[in-house]
Amino acid sequence: MRNRFALLFVFACLGWTRPGLAYNEALHAFLTGRALAAPGGASSALVVPATESDLARLRALFWRTASSLPDAALRAEFLARYPDPDSFDAWAFKELFMLDPAATVHGFDRAPDAVRRLPRGALRQLASRWPDDDQRNRHRYLRDARRAVVRDSRGQPLPDDPATLEMGGLTGTSSQGHAHYGLLPGPLSDDPQVLRTDPRRFAVPPDAHTFGPDFVELYTDLALVAHGSGLRGGDFLEQAFAGAAFHHLEDLANQIHTVQVGIYEFFRAAFVQSQVRDLVTLGGLFGERRSLRALGLRLVANHHLLSEDLFAKRVAEAARGEPAPPEVRAAIEGIRAGDPAFEGSARAAVDRGGGAFGRAIALSLIEASSREGPDAYRLIWRLSAPALRDGAGHEYDGARDDPDRWVLQEGPGRAELLASFYELEGRGLRRAGSALRLWEQQFEAAAAGDSQAVRTEAVQRALAFLLPYHRAKEQRRAAYASPPPGRRSIDFRWPAGAVVLIALAVLATRGLRRRSGVGFPEA
Repeated sequence: MRNRFALLFVFACLGWTRPGLAYNEALHAFLTGRALAAPGGASSALVVPATESDLARLRALFWRTASSLPDAALRAEFLARYPDPDSFDAWAFKELFMLDPAATVHGFDRAPDAVRRLPRGALRQLASRWPDDDQRNRHRYLRDARRAVVRDSRGQPLPDDPATLEMGGLTGTSSQGHAHYGLLPGPLSDDPQVLRTDPRRFAVPPDAHTFGPDFVELYTDLALVAHGSGLRGGDFLEQAFAGAAFHHLEDLANQIHTVQVGIYEFFRAAFVQSQVRDLVTLGGLFGERRSLRALGLRLVANHHLLSEDLFAKRVAEAARGEPAPPEVRAAIEGIRAGDPAFEGSARAAVDRGGGAFGRAIALSLIEASSREGPDAYRLIWRLSAPALRDGAGHEYDGARDDPDRWVLQEGPGRAELLASFYELEGRGLRRAGSALRLWEQQFEAAAAGDSQAVRTEAVQRALAFLLPYHRAKEQRRAAYASPPPGRRSIDFRWPAGAVVLIALAVLATRGLRRRSGVGFPEA
């Protein structure tokens, strides 16, 4: 019974809001600038924005390369989907790359906020926040031949890929979770005991799909294609795709984006709170029930968002030269210093990666970050105010809440817990700095080769992932059934149990009266 409740809780937690924002947008830009700071030279050169013509020519270049790949099977499958350049418009290009085709996506479309010249370094910083800003990974709806959203019998949109629902919802911010998380490759388990003992190896389902490493590699390959394109806006497109790769690397450096649920404490608290509420309301007979799902959702969301916002606020203060904890100042300095141990393991992974250096670096980040993800959640759980630990209490909202207000103001060990939390977060920043610099080194080496050969290899590598993905997606979709509408019904077991207890109490009272002589006839 307890295992069943645990699994229900885990499924519930996958629908909470804003899981894709591992770092807030400003911190993405700050981290990119710090990690890749280079005075003068190429970093300060102004970059010409890509025009509609540049975008069309990039698509045409991708199509021509794909239609003449040396891999005959990939070439045939690509042409079966896109038989001529006209079939490969911006909508199709975004669909192929697992994005919301209805979104205006930087690098695929001409976005209104990307029409002025910027220094290359500033453009990279801006581009590293665009995957959140333009919402390209949200709202992955199934669409018909006319590109209209397909709906079920209740009028609800159907998912383009049901696997995206394993890490979030179909709409809203959580619908980008699949693209911004990265779980260990496996083996994973949906046994709640694993959530207690080794949370980084826990997932529901045990083959949950996360595509963070894949997006790093896909954007890397697109940046290589743009680099040798010869387009007037080619440099802009290269930086746009490179910045997107940076974004996903930075997400995976944030430890809580490499574990699906985090800690067993969330389940335990939600379970107890749901049972207490059912007892008080007699299963909803005398008040609204609070389900395990709703309570668990609130607990995970509160602590995820508090963790992000608290550290981001400290980093912003330190960057402005304001007083800040020494662990935070050390974290900022550490972006440039990096993490030598991580660099060693990541370089070894790159050497084994067969040219897919973006994915190799991302997988190395997941291996390191996932070991610390549960600790990050445990620390913020111990630091949070009681109202955030109550699943029916305050709902944290980063748009209106000051994170300092929702951290315990006093208590034994508070200072030590905060120091440990900031130090742990700092490890993620250092690894991110190392990851970005390693990516840049590998990119420069790869791009130095013959442009046509580099482009062919990049397009073939991208399609070797994307085409099997779309086949698997279609199989998942064929087996998908829309979930039934949720109902908050009364659980009559609770009032029935209360009636039984009252009846037993009455019978017991009568028995006691008889045994004590109460009610005997007078002599």
